[in-house]
Amino acid sequence: MFRKTITLVLVLQLPLMGVFSPRCSYAQEADEYTIAVLDLAARGISQAEAEYLSDYMRGQVTRTVSSADYIEKTETLYTVVERSQMDKILEEFEIQNLGCTDVSCAVEFGKLLSVERIVLGSVGLVGQTYSISTRIVDVETASTVASADYTYTGPIDELLTTGVADVVNQLMYGQPEQKSRRNLYIIAGVAIAAGAAAYFLIPTSEDDSGTISVRIPVP
Repeated sequence: MFRKTITLVLVLQLPLMGVFSPRCSYAQEADEYTIAVLDLAARGISQAEAEYLSDYMRGQVTRTVSSADYIEKTETLYTVVERSQMDKILEEFEIQNLGCTDVSCAVEFGKLLSVERIVLGSVGLVGQTYSISTRIVDVETASTVASADYTYTGPIDELLTTGVADVVNQLMYGQPEQKSRRNLYIIAGVAIAAGAAAYFLIPTSEDDSGTISVRIPVP
């Protein structure tokens, strides 16, 4: 009777732990979104420099989200809209992609491009200090999913060699939803498997008082 009770408790706990939920496998857990990277708004630098940095960041986002490391470690997958596709769509509406820095602007661009999320931000220069400020906005909810900033004093070259990569890593890996729920599922599954193995493999007996005794074989 005691062993049946233990079994029942374990079975009832499985759905709560997510082990047998429809999203238990990694592939099923992953949420997929289409995303567009808008040009960074220029603040104190030339539009050409801002556009070049934007293209570099767009390429860095594409490389990151398609990498095996990202796919393995995160639960959010992205399909990045290419620059040529964006330009073609925006040209139809006679709108230039000069970047935007507020949520309402991001949402409007997202609707025009038919994407679910937008990366927007600005790159600027004050004195000799460069800064990049970016965020990911959910088009449907108009909420900020993640944000990233980078500040550097020195030549603009550093923004290419280090700054853009740092910002993209913050955006893509730093999202709260990326916390590896998958590890919890694995730990829970191993714990239950170990308990089940002990239940079936270790001999037990029950006396009239209901006390369970475990007989561990001695080599």
